[in-house]
Amino acid sequence: MDDMERFATTALFLLVIVRVVKEVKGVLEPMPRWPAGGREAIERKKSEGEVDDDWLTPEEEFERWAKGGARPGSKRLLVSVSQALLVVLAVPVWWRTTAIVRAPIPTRAIATETAMPPLTFEPPVVHVTLPRHDSSELVSAVLKAAAACSAADLRVRALPGVEATRLAELARLTDLDVDEWANSRSDGDGTPAGDYHLVFLPHRPQDDDDDDTEGVTLVVGSGRTAWVRVRSGADDAETMASIALATRLAAECLALGKCEGGTAVSGLDGRVPESDFSPLTPDGRALLSFTLANASPDRERGHAYSWRFGSDVEDRFLRHASAALSRLGGFETEGQVLYHAKSAGKRPRWDGDKKAFVTPSSELPFFVDSEWSLDTSVGELAAKPLHFVVYVPPSDECPLLVLREDGTPSPANGFVVPGWGGVVVWNPPTCGGGGSSDGGNKSYLSGSDLERAMEAAVGQLRQLLGLSPSPPHADINEPKLNIRSVPASSAGFATWEVDVLVRRRAAAGHRAAMDSLDSLAAVVKAMPEMDVPKALAEAAGEALSEARLAREAAVDGRLEDAAVHARNSHAHAESAFFHPQIISLLYFPQEYKLAVYIPLFLPTLFPLFTGLMWDVKFYVRRTRCAAEHRRRAGKAE
Repeated sequence: MDDMERFATTALFLLVIVRVVKEVKGVLEPMPRWPAGGREAIERKKSEGEVDDDWLTPEEEFERWAKGGARPGSKRLLVSVSQALLVVLAVPVWWRTTAIVRAPIPTRAIATETAMPPLTFEPPVVHVTLPRHDSSELVSAVLKAAAACSAADLRVRALPGVEATRLAELARLTDLDVDEWANSRSDGDGTPAGDYHLVFLPHRPQDDDDDDTEGVTLVVGSGRTAWVRVRSGADDAETMASIALATRLAAECLALGKCEGGTAVSGLDGRVPESDFSPLTPDGRALLSFTLANASPDRERGHAYSWRFGSDVEDRFLRHASAALSRLGGFETEGQVLYHAKSAGKRPRWDGDKKAFVTPSSELPFFVDSEWSLDTSVGELAAKPLHFVVYVPPSDECPLLVLREDGTPSPANGFVVPGWGGVVVWNPPTCGGGGSSDGGNKSYLSGSDLERAMEAAVGQLRQLLGLSPSPPHADINEPKLNIRSVPASSAGFATWEVDVLVRRRAAAGHRAAMDSLDSLAAVVKAMPEMDVPKALAEAAGEALSEARLAREAAVDGRLEDAAVHARNSHAHAESAFFHPQIISLLYFPQEYKLAVYIPLFLPTLFPLFTGLMWDVKFYVRRTRCAAEHRRRAGKAE
């Protein structure tokens, strides 16, 4: 309440107290008596006609109250007392039904946990394996690079004679074979499951016919292993510098997810991406909605395509991606087909050089029409679904190309809408009267066309999750150094990439949980009249406990446990902050009480208790006067 409201309330209560004191004083004061000389003055005025005959003298007033010494009746007093008692007995019931329940919230513990640094992880361990006898300069260069690397804890092991022969045999294998070997031995090599491996594979010129035999090639696998192909016996300064660079890049790629230079947010130091967008709900669920949108389904003027979502899309592509991301959260998928879903942007223009219709990047924000019925299962999850639309343009705008900002066609012929999803434009083989590229049923999206569309959609999902749209490739401008990666089959996500996402998600979930708890504690402190149910306090306590467990797991290097505890902490914190009773009207501020109870009860209670005071006053005065009359009568006898 403000100062004016406090002043008005205080004045009201003072008036009530003054009136009660006045009534009590009237009950306890004695009967009036003649003042000195008063009787003679009144009789003189009566004889002169100046005083009304109805005016009572003190003796007449006393006789009026004494009533001949008869004791007063108590019926009226009992009625008033019973009414007052009924009101008094109703006060506990009213208090019980309107009392504020404020379960204790660990405010001090929340403040302590919030003041601590963000959730951080120890640098991952990268086991570096190389042959000892191949080149002393190789061993020295790797050891120097390991000592200077701060991204990970590099532990170098140089294999002697017979063991090193196995590395030479691996050097003759293809990257896919080496990746299969690395994934098969990851669980039985005696190292912790979450550690990474970097293997140097020296080869002789006749062992490999690739174009990069003269340089150093860093290959990042689909698991937690990378390998460096280097010519056996090469010890020149340029090659040693490339080897040191490859060692550092491999450690940064596996530990930080930064494989192409620049900066990356790995989650090791508790930082999260600036966009801070996540399709996951606090409890780790997400919905991926896939839509095949036909702009003009009329077969004479457009195209009408469908797909077998369960067998061709979900089983072949999405199930593998969901399994790869299962450590990040539970991804649910659904699909639908839309008709008459034409673009909302301007009509694309014809480009004679490209021999296609083109949509510039400036028109992409207006491409998606808000009238497309894309939300099919929004009510099942608390978060908005990610939409991936395969757009089939009408025949009079086909083929259609999506241009990037530099004016070149998009490789995937699509674009990403941050926070919403992505769109892939698919030009059917019937554009311009052509036939199907696969020779199959023209009414279904299938075969290589479907595969390309799903690869583009998975690339967009990678971007929305904070990864590069495609795996690492040879784009580092360094002499005698190439970098490439092994495709993660149909999943689209390598294990080391999922590790980076899990660390980011754990750090973001822990930070969001502490922000929610801190806001909750501030709201509860700022509103002392607000109802705080026991379930809310228990949820806040569970969130704080899970946040502490997440921090302990992160310090111990248990990534999976830290992610689970951070997710649970975020879920409990959100359930506490958005508890139904905390955002409802089940609390009573002072202004609400004054506005409701005073107009309702004051007009009723004031006359009731005033009447009770009058009845008590009447009964006490009648009793005193009757007793005094009987005492005088007894003395006269």
